[in-house]
Amino acid sequence: MYSIINHPNYSGLPIKNKNNGEYIWLAPADTEIGKDRIKWCINKAYELKLIGDISQSYPGIYADVMLKIHPTKYKICQICGKSMSLFYHYPSKNFLKSLNDTFNSYYTICDHISFIWDDLMMNGVNKIDLASFFIEKGDLNLNHQTATKDEIINSLEYACRKGNKKCLGPGAMSNFPDRFDGFHSYNRCCREIQDLGRSQENLRTYTKDRRAYEYWSDGNIHAANQFMGSNFFNGISADHIGPISLGFIHDPLYLQPMLSGENSSKRDRLTIIDIENIIKIQNRTGVYPISWYSIRLWDYIQNNYKNKSDKTLLLYRDMLKQNVMNFMFILYSILTLCPKNGKNFLIQAFLEPKRNYFNWTYNFNNMGEVVSQKPRHFTVRNQDEFDRYKRIALESVFEYNKKDNRKNNSDLNSGECVKLAQIRQYIEANAPNAQVITLFNELMAMIQIRLISKYQEL
Repeated sequence: MYSIINHPNYSGLPIKNKNNGEYIWLAPADTEIGKDRIKWCINKAYELKLIGDISQSYPGIYADVMLKIHPTKYKICQICGKSMSLFYHYPSKNFLKSLNDTFNSYYTICDHISFIWDDLMMNGVNKIDLASFFIEKGDLNLNHQTATKDEIINSLEYACRKGNKKCLGPGAMSNFPDRFDGFHSYNRCCREIQDLGRSQENLRTYTKDRRAYEYWSDGNIHAANQFMGSNFFNGISADHIGPISLGFIHDPLYLQPMLSGENSSKRDRLTIIDIENIIKIQNRTGVYPISWYSIRLWDYIQNNYKNKSDKTLLLYRDMLKQNVMNFMFILYSILTLCPKNGKNFLIQAFLEPKRNYFNWTYNFNNMGEVVSQKPRHFTVRNQDEFDRYKRIALESVFEYNKKDNRKNNSDLNSGECVKLAQIRQYIEANAPNAQVITLFNELMAMIQIRLISKYQEL
């Protein structure tokens, strides 16, 4: 609240103080303060050149002004704390139903349209089909063969915000002059709870899991997403040779084309052909195929996979999956039991090192190798992409660990639990990150050695 009130963009916008010095955020339109706010807004519209004269007010001018001057274009929900875009970036119910029916997906009205686009492509939908759907729904004057993701989303957002299209809506509704910043205090995420007493939090499970796998895996995740959206995969699905749900990295080097039906049937299986292809790429590029927390398991597999039965390959899969379960539980434990420093430690140790990936636009050859890169052009819509990545990465940990129908659970033994408690103690004591990361590596090594021993005996 105070950061908005004191921001220079709102200089002169009327607001009253209580006797105790607190600000009165609300001011209905028929009050003196409300009327003064309206006058201020009209003058601001003239200042911003939205109108040529202060007498030229038009429907929606308040929303235009308050969106234009908002410093972040994102708003924190007063009810749940979720940050959402003030642009029309979220699917309407009718658009969402059509999208979910068309692509057999489970998104909600609170999923950012850019995330939906990326996630659908991650799940095998080709760019042409996706572009055709968006362009048709928005009646956009764009070519589905040549239009980029940004062009399509920006055009659809504008058509919904300024035109008569009903495909997308904002993260928070306009409410000026009642609210000082011009937007409702509760966001889209809690609108149904506030208005109707109901929610849709039971929707979508697999996409939440996928967030957790993607966002905490190693690899150049931005390049991988860009490669999956490239012309190389037009009409076909992009498949992770090593499933990210088993701990393999999300990187363009380890993506391959696959028919959508084959992709759906593969799921998290690991075949001899997959293992050998992964080893070939690893030897050719020197890029390790699996995330840091599963390295020992992969070393064991690639040294022992030859002449093994299908049953053994299933055990390899179960071993890798159990390790991922344990890793996600450890992240959850740190976030919930280290209230002072846990979140910041995970961000600094595992998410911030990936920031540089997002600063570039990449060009690839057909093997997923980056052949050139240039500084990325940032727009209003994508400039906060990395902050959004961090936020969703943290949210995904909670979503993953709260899933009721999870087949596996973490299986940490007493010694590993003691090690985890030590890690949490060091984090809360503000120990150097390098020291905590060393302990974290030791814990994951303990877990992997035990899992190898366990699955060898089966």
